[in-house]
Amino acid sequence: MKIALVLALGMLALAAALPTDIIDIDEDHLEHEQDGIPGRAVAGEYSWVAPNGEEYKIEYIADHLGYRVLDDNVLPKAPTVDEEADE
Repeated sequence: MKIALVLALGMLALAAALPTDIIDIDEDHLEHEQDGIPGRAVAGEYSWVAPNGEEYKIEYIADHLGYRVLDDNVLPKAPTVDEEADE
């Protein structure tokens, strides 16, 4: 009986620690989704459509190391060392 109670409490604690939806916005010209544990670590992405019709997207993470962009198509990519050598 005690083992079942400990297992049940452990499962409850694990379920409470799972990432949750924090933001889920879906409009005509913009979207923003964010999952995680508020105040600890979140990951998400947002996108918008510019007036010229081009869609921009940013994927990010924010945790104890701060806010970091993981991927985007907003800023041009810097060339790598290999690309510079090929030219």
